Amino acid sequence: MKRKTLVEYEDASPEVQAIYDEIRDTMGSPSVLKFLMALGNNPHTLRAVWSMLKETVIEGETPALLKQLILFKISINAGNEYCTSLHGHAALNLDPTLTYDDLVALSGGACSANLPPSFPMAIEIISRASLDPKSVDDSDWDFEDQLRDEGFSESEIDELLAVGFFSVMMNMLTDTYDVPWENPFPPPA
Repeated sequence: MKRKTLVEYEDASPEVQAIYDEIRDTMGSPSVLKFLMALGNNPHTLRAVWSMLKETVIEGETPALLKQLILFKISINAGNEYCTSLHGHAALNLDPTLTYDDLVALSGGACSANLPPSFPMAIEIISRASLDPKSVDDSDWDFEDQLRDEGFSESEIDELLAVGFFSVMMNMLTDTYDVPWENPFPPPA
């Protein structure tokens, strides 16, 4: 049986409530994402995951859309409905010209969406490195030169790899906790 625990604000300890307040303030949202509420029994774990989310996904140097597309591809390929929904919505909000079909096509390696040329390769390599690190060989890292040609720094490349790591970790967590979807979204086909 999967763990199904979401700690609501009113049921949280004062320390967890303070972290929830910070999350809501930072995200400009009246609510806390459900996957963070799943960690509400342990303020240390909640703080650690929130810090990584904030520093790697919300803030940072690389384009937010690229991060969300990487998170979406890793999540749909891992079969994680919660993360697929969450990051699909985020990507579509960041670029309203994209459709859900574009996201699915991009996840399969074929997308005609109007994206910067470096995005599809970065999405492919980062997601593959995250889901199956041993499948990435030396020739795959030529994408770094392309990212550099597009203006990405070494720091941004490290950030993309951290986004991939974060996605794998969150896919495991949300599957284990059986976190319910934030919003209805087409399930992976």
